[in-house]
Amino acid sequence: MKRIVNLDEIPKNGMKFAYNEGPLEEEGILLKMPDGSVRAYKNLCRHLPMRLDDRAPSNFFDASKAQLTCNSHGAFFRADDGLCTSGPCKGSHLKVLPVIVEDGVVFIDESATGSFFDV
Repeated sequence: MKRIVNLDEIPKNGMKFAYNEGPLEEEGILLKMPDGSVRAYKNLCRHLPMRLDDRAPSNFFDASKAQLTCNSHGAFFRADDGLCTSGPCKGSHLKVLPVIVEDGVVFIDESATGSFFDV
């Protein structure tokens, strides 16, 4: 398990973090949900392999702050499950990353992230 951050340090708009996916270092997005739970997704649009915040670094949400958005393609994703609700990849999901919270600290299980090709 790799430590990411203390739960109370996650910004309201989420944060990026680095993790290993096989031999490659990748980038994830960590979100703290209104109920206090956390969600993590690979920072990669399902339409084309570009980071969601490629054109606006660390800006993951739409103007209403209700959904994650791909700044390049205009796709919208639900924060709670990563489902694309609108845009060129509608119906697909962001890749979920395996995170857990223990004693107020968020960890990722890098051994369960799959391979780079599991977009």
